Amino acid sequence: MKIRSNTREGNKIILEVEEDYSEFLKSVDKTIIEAGKEVKIPGFRPGKAPKAMVEKVLNREFIEAQAAQDLISAIYPRILDEIKIEPVDYPNLQILDKKKKKPIVYKIEIEVYPEVKLGKYKGLRAEKKEVKVTDEDVNKVLENLQKRLAHMEGGEPAIDDEFAKKVSKYQTLEELKKEFRTGMQKDKEGAEEADVKNKLIAEASKNAKVDIPNGMVKREIDVMLDELRNSLAQSGLTLEDYLKGIKKDEKLMREELHKSAEVRVIGKVVLKAIAETEKIEISKEEMDEELKELAKAAGQPVEEAGKEIDEHAKKYVEDYLMRRKALDFILEKAKVTTVENKPLDETRGEEEKND
Repeated sequence: MKIRSNTREGNKIILEVEEDYSEFLKSVDKTIIEAGKEVKIPGFRPGKAPKAMVEKVLNREFIEAQAAQDLISAIYPRILDEIKIEPVDYPNLQILDKKKKKPIVYKIEIEVYPEVKLGKYKGLRAEKKEVKVTDEDVNKVLENLQKRLAHMEGGEPAIDDEFAKKVSKYQTLEELKKEFRTGMQKDKEGAEEADVKNKLIAEASKNAKVDIPNGMVKREIDVMLDELRNSLAQSGLTLEDYLKGIKKDEKLMREELHKSAEVRVIGKVVLKAIAETEKIEISKEEMDEELKELAKAAGQPVEEAGKEIDEHAKKYVEDYLMRRKALDFILEKAKVTTVENKPLDETRGEEEKND
């Protein structure tokens, strides 16, 4: 195998590759043998007829085309290893030259991981709303719980100590309220931090220059559809049921997800570039811990975590951890201001005064 030319146009690598004619003939022989397993020739069991007889009933043009495809598929990993690139989609193949007793020549177009020119990502500014859990918030949760219990058991139970004992491990209503308040505070703080991180990713992405290959966006849409499938499955629904309900097909859904997928991909690419620039690494301990968490989530024994995972999956997990640490780095270096979380009607009133 010989690479005759290697050029890059944006996110696309264009190669011309040649392979010896003798290797092509070997691939033809293999293709004939495989095809012979399916061909029915009177007097012979499938796959047992002589090669010469099989060749007579096969379309030679089809066999050579298939052999050429099989040959390039076989040498493709060697090509990637030699030129050290990271494809993001399936290659586009074209046979340029296929003459008897001459090397077979292929043109291969490969979409590759994009080059990123980072802009400012340290010292970014973002606002974080002050998180408060009010008595009213807690009471609303208790009232909803009371309604569900009343629906199940009949009657209207009072929200008191007996109610607390019935719906929780606590003996008093005050203990239950405290637990709810703590949990709600934690959830709100987590949601607010996630919102701040999203703002910082958006800002870092806006400051960067990167051209995203369409193959990466298509793959991200696949991921988003899988996420939707998993979410629907928890409610006993399928994606097909959901699409019927909203009167859409998968093609239209993919089109609608395109912009969001592109934003997600840009964020991932920028975070990976930041991780590389800042020389962020993932330790074996961090990797092991994440694999244990994944095993727990999948209901698998923790001691088996990572034993059956392949290198591709490990690389996926490592990339995820790198991006997460890069995001933590951006947050650590950011200037985040906490602002008062005012009720919507109060905010509107102040805007009207300013007008």
